[in-house]
Amino acid sequence: MSHRITTKTKMTNKDLAIDAIKMAGYSYQVSGNAITITSGPMNRARINLQSGVVTGDTDWHNRDTLGALQQNYSEAAVRQQCRKTGATIESREVMKNGNVRMVLTANFA
Repeated sequence: MSHRITTKTKMTNKDLAIDAIKMAGYSYQVSGNAITITSGPMNRARINLQSGVVTGDTDWHNRDTLGALQQNYSEAAVRQQCRKTGATIESREVMKNGNVRMVLTANFA
């Protein structure tokens, strides 16, 4: 029997959330201040962009799938900051534990 679950996240930026979903290879629909994921292991999850709350179903969602999406969101935030500041991503490596290590180059004047 499935149960509704909610998890508070920091995913409140629409553009970053969409980038994270795309990085995961999921499809999605945007409706007002919410994004509903429509494919993959996060299928049927809803992200409330005002509160950052992700609502899902225990039959579909778990800590691993949400954690991966949150990691993608963090990476999207780093990439966005690089674009804003003119920094360059020199390399990106996925570690054995699933963490992502990025090497950046920036000019400080």
